[in-house]
Amino acid sequence: MKKKVNIGLIGAGTVGCGVYEVIRRNRKLIREQTGADLSIARIADIAPNRKRPVKIPRSLFTRDARDVTGDPKIDIVIELIGGTTAAADIVLAAIRNGKHLVTANKALLAHRGKDIFSAAGASGVEVGFEASVAGGIPLIRSLKEGLCANNILSIQGIMNGTSNYILHKMSSGGVSFADALADAKKEGYAEADPSFDINGTDSAHKLLILIALAWGGLFRMEEIAVEGISSVAPADISYANQFGYAIKPLASAKVSGGLVEAGVYPALVGAKSQLAAVDGVFNAVRIEGDAVGPVMFYGMGAGMMPTASAVVSDVVMIARGASGLAKIAVGGGGPKLAARGAVSSGFYARFEAEDTPGTLGKISTALGRRGISIRSVIQKPGNSAKKVPVVIMTRPCPGSAMEKAVAEIESRITGTPAVVLRIEEE
Repeated sequence: MKKKVNIGLIGAGTVGCGVYEVIRRNRKLIREQTGADLSIARIADIAPNRKRPVKIPRSLFTRDARDVTGDPKIDIVIELIGGTTAAADIVLAAIRNGKHLVTANKALLAHRGKDIFSAAGASGVEVGFEASVAGGIPLIRSLKEGLCANNILSIQGIMNGTSNYILHKMSSGGVSFADALADAKKEGYAEADPSFDINGTDSAHKLLILIALAWGGLFRMEEIAVEGISSVAPADISYANQFGYAIKPLASAKVSGGLVEAGVYPALVGAKSQLAAVDGVFNAVRIEGDAVGPVMFYGMGAGMMPTASAVVSDVVMIARGASGLAKIAVGGGGPKLAARGAVSSGFYARFEAEDTPGTLGKISTALGRRGISIRSVIQKPGNSAKKVPVVIMTRPCPGSAMEKAVAEIESRITGTPAVVLRIEEE
């Protein structure tokens, strides 16, 4: 590509402002190091006059994205508006007009990735999406380039800073989920509607992208297990600590028996493991290859400047004429997903049961009927005369067996919902 690179920016929210500021602040450095002279030529945003954390000339703005996607002077379009409807129309229009694309939109790639990469292939343009997973951590390029000599065996990590902050706050302060969420909102770590973060959707979008890069094929959300963190109580964190574990919001995928086992859920991890030490809003992803072994990526998974750093890195790669950036497979042919119930692990389960003789024996029998072996038990007095917490750690078993056993225990023995979490060992 020519040395002078004109950029069209769609969306001047938090990350868009960061992209503008990184290019303004480091334009000379980027030019000296890469030979690419980056210039933001046009910005499309529905609210050009709103107050922003950086000063952007009003003359750059338009309310109509078509003024960007259809401008023949623009070489690269950056999409930062989020969502999957308007964003899809905009990026496909840009691609059809011969523009290279850079996006941080993990939901768009998870749901429309095949359409986008098919269109990009037909138009002969590149798509950069380093910022779509783990914010400022250079994860995607490392996976596709630095680890290209490896068969990837597993991907496991904390990919949502909001959920990690909430569980960290509950763990360190002993506060409830509701109070920890309120604190996350107060600190600016959670959106007004945090549902995508706390119900696992955000992490699932990211995991689907990593699965596609590691093993080929873009699967659908409904094909993987996705659980949120709202069922976790301070008591669960305390019991997990007694067993030698911490509770973390995990996204996990691994190859087993020729199938990909994948899911997003709060899980118990060893208290001395690397993932257990990842606190606050930080992200960390552990990837294991057959040649390199395990490697860990750690850093800020979101935020204005970290995410902008990743966006601009893709712009620079394209500006330098790089071809063969990471691509999401559009033809399929990769390994299949394992059925959700077939994935085995150990389980943590907390039941609230009547404090009567034989209750623990009934629970043990229900588990035993499903072939589930108990590893450890904690039974302590509860807050009333009728109910006591019975906390059980099981040995590895299929998720379907645990689900059926818990359903039986809830309906026939305890009469109340149980808290059930997976145990993930490194």
